[in-house]
Amino acid sequence: MANSIFDEIRILDFGSAATVPLATSWLADYGATVIKVETHLRPDITRAGGPFYEARMGETEQAGWQQWLNPSKYSITLNLRKPGGKDIIRRLVTEWQPRILAESFRPGVMKRFGFDYDTVKEWKPDIIYWSSCLEGQYGPHSQRLGYGPVSTNLSGPSYLTGWPDRPPSGMPLAYGDFASTGTGLLALVSALLRHKKTGKGVHIDQSQYEVNVHVLAGVMMEYLVNGRIMGRNGNRLPYAAPHGVYPCEGDDRWVAIAVFTEVEWQRFCRVIGNPDWTGDAKFDTLTRRKSNEDELDRLVGEWTMNIPPEQIEALMQAGGVAANVVETGKDIYEDTQMKHYGHFRVLEHPEIGTVRSEIPPLKFSKSTDNHFRAPLFGEHNHHVLSRLLGMSDDEISDLYADGVITTDADLPGST
Repeated sequence: MANSIFDEIRILDFGSAATVPLATSWLADYGATVIKVETHLRPDITRAGGPFYEARMGETEQAGWQQWLNPSKYSITLNLRKPGGKDIIRRLVTEWQPRILAESFRPGVMKRFGFDYDTVKEWKPDIIYWSSCLEGQYGPHSQRLGYGPVSTNLSGPSYLTGWPDRPPSGMPLAYGDFASTGTGLLALVSALLRHKKTGKGVHIDQSQYEVNVHVLAGVMMEYLVNGRIMGRNGNRLPYAAPHGVYPCEGDDRWVAIAVFTEVEWQRFCRVIGNPDWTGDAKFDTLTRRKSNEDELDRLVGEWTMNIPPEQIEALMQAGGVAANVVETGKDIYEDTQMKHYGHFRVLEHPEIGTVRSEIPPLKFSKSTDNHFRAPLFGEHNHHVLSRLLGMSDDEISDLYADGVITTDADLPGST
């Protein structure tokens, strides 16, 4: 599509799970041409894991994660252990000339395939090569296995999540993956700008562990500056009160309220009608509110529990207090602000039917987006091999016969 900010950028995507696939999809949405290199021999976990459409578990084209993380791409399926598969990658690098190669294997895997940075740089000296993994390419722990949930535990967020009198509860998502998506994009755009200025490529070595540590800057500062190890504190923060999630009218309905300054405290008191307890000396400073936080939270909860969360949000926002409904997935999908920005796009998929997909959370004033559905497994094998590499139909048929191009018959468990 014309007028997209990343037009003319070509990407070979060896990524799996979330970080690399989501970043390259966002670039694809804004004009980049992305070829996702896959194999039926070991499907990306986003093709093998739920949720599945229509509860058709285990079917590679039914996985919801795949539709969300890999839109706007082309898919080829190769056995990279075979010489023919390696040759196709070499030809794509030398003939198709991608600007970026992105991968998220454990360190050493790409070298065993023959596609490590030093090798690819010989084929294309100005390649921008992005490696994203748990703890980086080098060092004593570089060979550790792990996905986003592991990095979330390793770097501290899970230790902080939960209640003071209970074990860590962990986070119900791969937080490290999505934090690393943003930093990876920053690195890629920086590398693209550098390439435009100098014509030089670069190897980007990203550690998800380090990304997560940056996210916890406040926690690290508490230790480095004050020698204090922060622990689990429920929904509370050390420098705010009230700060929590409070029950509201309805079944499992909640509102989040955050009050940091004395000005915000006075606003909060006015919104709830200045009941007598708000004038008690035990609540007249942040320090005293923190000392009596159990009682404060109980009183706030008694006020919120008979009011719908949407009404509380409206009252607090109008009064200058940060408060929002604790939204469910259904709430988010139906949110008027999300609809205003067209965040969810309805697409048609040949295997699933109607698919609701998310577009990138960024909009450029002078760039259109090119968002389309995620590819079927190997959907573009013929297009890539024929149109981009000039192979004949007979040559492509031989690749299928030799097992260089993988098919559904190569899926684990296939008979």
